[in-house]
Amino acid sequence: MTVRALLPRDLAASARAVLPILLVILAAAIRETRLAVIVALVAGTIVAIRREAPVRWAWAAPVPVALSLAFGLIVPPVADPFGADCARLFSPPAMWRLAEAGLVLGAAAGLVWLLRAPLVGLWLHRPSLRVVEVGFLGFGAFGVLGLAVGPALARPFFGAFGLQTSDPAALVPALIFALANAIMEEVAYRGVLMGWSSRVIGLGPALVLQAVVFGLAHGGPDVGGSSFVLMAVLGLGGLLAGVVTIRTRSLLLPIAIHAALDLPLYVYLACRTS
Repeated sequence: MTVRALLPRDLAASARAVLPILLVILAAAIRETRLAVIVALVAGTIVAIRREAPVRWAWAAPVPVALSLAFGLIVPPVADPFGADCARLFSPPAMWRLAEAGLVLGAAAGLVWLLRAPLVGLWLHRPSLRVVEVGFLGFGAFGVLGLAVGPALARPFFGAFGLQTSDPAALVPALIFALANAIMEEVAYRGVLMGWSSRVIGLGPALVLQAVVFGLAHGGPDVGGSSFVLMAVLGLGGLLAGVVTIRTRSLLLPIAIHAALDLPLYVYLACRTS
């Protein structure tokens, strides 16, 4: 990857992309702005597509992310506080995340159709056999590691809690939850946001942008410890996921690792006993 490929080619178009970039950063940082931001981004995208303006890619790029952020304003259904939903196939956390993923991925698919965008620009094409092999190994390794140490790492941010982990049937809804969340976020952040915004502002700035937004988006009110530390860690994780996506030219490996690391998140949401 050359330095020239990482930088924007059209400085004027990059300057016009500042507004949608600022809007998605605002939505990630301030919850109260999210409804207004998604409306503004959708309106700007429609106008830019009708005019076939080069900046249409920068307007469309944050829409799936902003839609996910706006969805987060809805109060989700809560799992049984004594862990009764832990192994239930249609557990509230799994179904709620599946619904969000369907909405966000559906919006991304609609934008692909409106923009006549090639999927290769979102790193949604067949990966190499080596990447597939590493993806399977990574999912297994990080899945075991996450379930083993994830609860301990979460306590500084979400407080002390007990867990019900004895029922192997909990793995099914956990996989539904983890895969839905991982595919949704990787497509929205590393795929659409980074892939399309890079056409206007360059791949380097787009890589940093998606990491910043990803970090800011995970500093919600449910964090009991330091939001700044959690946002910094997840922002760094988003940056690494973006680098891996660029290097492998595929979202498969980031999706596999992301899903593995989300397994303990399901356990926290649905299998708590205290």
